[in-house]
Amino acid sequence: MGGERKGERRCGGAPRVGRGVVIVRRLTLSGVALVVLFLVASNPALAGPYAYVSNERSNDVTVIDVATDRVVATIPVGDRPRGIGLSPDGRTLYVALGEEDVIAAVDVAARKVVAKIPAGSDPEAFAVSPDGSKLYVSNEDANTASVIDTKTQKLIATVPVGIEPEGVAVSPDGRLVYVTAETTHTVTVIDTASSTVLATILVGSRPREAAFTPDGSRAYVTAEIGGIVSVIDVKRHAVVATLKIERPGAKPKGVVVGPDGKRAYVATGASNDVAVIDTAAHTILKYVPVGRRPWGIAVTPDGRKLYVANGVSDDVSVIDTATERAVATIPAGKGPWGVVIGP
Repeated sequence: MGGERKGERRCGGAPRVGRGVVIVRRLTLSGVALVVLFLVASNPALAGPYAYVSNERSNDVTVIDVATDRVVATIPVGDRPRGIGLSPDGRTLYVALGEEDVIAAVDVAARKVVAKIPAGSDPEAFAVSPDGSKLYVSNEDANTASVIDTKTQKLIATVPVGIEPEGVAVSPDGRLVYVTAETTHTVTVIDTASSTVLATILVGSRPREAAFTPDGSRAYVTAEIGGIVSVIDVKRHAVVATLKIERPGAKPKGVVVGPDGKRAYVATGASNDVAVIDTAAHTILKYVPVGRRPWGIAVTPDGRKLYVANGVSDDVSVIDTATERAVATIPAGKGPWGVVIGP
């Protein structure tokens, strides 16, 4: 008589859930959300991915959340940071400090320098091996490449390369290292198993950077003075195509290949744009305007966005790879140089 009580079963139905239970559940879910937000805020390693930009004149690294395209931190690192890279697990950021002859190791979660690793004379750029066990560093003043064990933080090999070495790239399988040399206009090919030179490849005038395709069959090498991009058959150690950057004042520097291997992207320096290359046809499809003197360039793991360090306008351009248009400009430090993207 007088109706159901809370918790009683309706005829043939499930028990009613009281209003108080619903409120408690909502509060519980809200509490969980707040806990998650707190954990992410207190531990950057749980969020991401992030773009890390080395700023050679302000001696720091700008950290950008790629989901929001906003700067979330600035990390002081040391004198003249240029080359930049991440360990495969995303926990350690490495930054070349040419004025200090070291590679700074940054704890990504803490966002602070935890070690400075001796890296030979004037380390300009470097690459991290796919397993994270080694750093391959170009020593511009010494005409060598240094091999560093990341666990012991010790130099384990020194390899003679071309004159004024600059860019460094490791093949996806970790077997080869390419080191460009600005004065000899060459790429030195190093066998990582023996730390010996396998081949020397003549490319354009003043080569700056190299990037491998995901399958490791091709490599793209930019030449700043030559204004070209050389396409190398990795197995044959031979140039199979040369692409001219047809832009006034172009000085191609940074290069990256998309994760599907269908496109390569080149920062053209003084012409203030990014060249989009069809890797199958070996043709330049278009040029995307960005900031002033685009230098370093990186692609997100999903291939949807490019981040371009503009060294003169002190900012980072974000390119949507689907529309091939710049969709954002993000302030950075002074003299943005390199970019790397990871967790």
